Amino acid sequence: MDMRSQLEKLNEVVAAGEKSAARQRLLRFFDADTFVEIDRLAKDGDRPAEVVAGYGSVDGCPVYAFAQDHEVCCGAVGRAQAAKIQKIYALAAQNGAPVVAMFDSDGAKLGEGIDAMDAIADILLAANNLSGVVPQIALIAGPCVGSAALIAANADVTVKVKDADYYLNPGDESAAASVCAEDEASALDKVRQLISLLPANNLAAAPAFEFDGAAAEGQDAVSAMEAAADAGSLFLFDADSDCKTALARIGGLSCGLLALTGDKVEGCACSRLARFIRLCDGFSIPVVSFVDAAGFACLKGAAKLSHAYAEATTAKVTVITGRAYGSVYIAAAGKSAGADAVLAWPVAAISPLNPEAAIHLFWKDRLAGLSDPVTGRQKLAEEYAEKECSALRAAADGAVTDVIAPDATRSRLIALLDMLAGKRVSRLPKKHSNMPL
Repeated sequence: MDMRSQLEKLNEVVAAGEKSAARQRLLRFFDADTFVEIDRLAKDGDRPAEVVAGYGSVDGCPVYAFAQDHEVCCGAVGRAQAAKIQKIYALAAQNGAPVVAMFDSDGAKLGEGIDAMDAIADILLAANNLSGVVPQIALIAGPCVGSAALIAANADVTVKVKDADYYLNPGDESAAASVCAEDEASALDKVRQLISLLPANNLAAAPAFEFDGAAAEGQDAVSAMEAAADAGSLFLFDADSDCKTALARIGGLSCGLLALTGDKVEGCACSRLARFIRLCDGFSIPVVSFVDAAGFACLKGAAKLSHAYAEATTAKVTVITGRAYGSVYIAAAGKSAGADAVLAWPVAAISPLNPEAAIHLFWKDRLAGLSDPVTGRQKLAEEYAEKECSALRAAADGAVTDVIAPDATRSRLIALLDMLAGKRVSRLPKKHSNMPL
């Protein structure tokens, strides 16, 4: 064979592949000049495989990734594409590095029949086997529809470009993602930020960073959560409810932050919080909870959340900024939820019952003597909260580790997280717990 002609032929094939939008997406994602493509000459019949796959660095951290190529057969998933993607998962498992999956496909390659379904099932199995071993992030850059959407939905975090389709059945509305981005460039930036906040695998620590030691103060659970984070490190997940979740660094250490707020925390919010706690626990990321909630709206949601808290063995710190009544304290705020430390602001109210209900049980005589039932009942509830539900009383009973001023929250969290950095817990041997899904 003539080497010159063969090299020219190789260069032609490689040059054609370099024009791929999927490859350009990966090049924009990885640090400059670090992307290495695997199986770049693999074909599906007479066409290139419908996915570009490889590895590179993100801020110096190794990452494996694949990007579906919508320009080739609309990115349809078949045997050839599945083989490349499975190789990415296998390499990530062997080397303990995160996987970023970039979806841009109209679904399965139906012309392959059952083989196409098996191909998607094989990818899903590989992803599920790797769940909890390395972080998995799904970037929905284009269509992500049909059975292939199951793969994206099983990722630890999903980042979706605003107008991208993301559904299982035709006619469905696009499913909600963990994070929504205005365009592809901002979506890629968000994925890079996530990589910097997560450890490479379940046996590795998250990267440590320098931090600003300036004091910060919040006024409620959500603002306290935001104020506790190191400057510029807060990564807030999208949520329709008052309950918020975020990854951030506190004192240079990656943490999972959540705000549990509301009169009645809805079941969907509980499910989202529970999944977030399990993500943090899977990678030994400390969980810091900011609580101001009176109760739960449904039993199943409360059970999911309480199960996630109790099962988590990572470091757990709770800051009660307002209310922590009954089931909220039991399931998510108190030492019974497995918290290593419980801090409370002076205005916190901790009680088995909310004060409005408690006065009907314990202060019946005073209620009966009210001349103005409406105004009087409110004043009695406020008096009960101050006398019987105070943070100082809870601390005296040992239910609260300490009562602190709001402006001391960040510094106390830094000290506690440093103290809990070496936490280790052994549990009874079992296959897995039976979470109330």
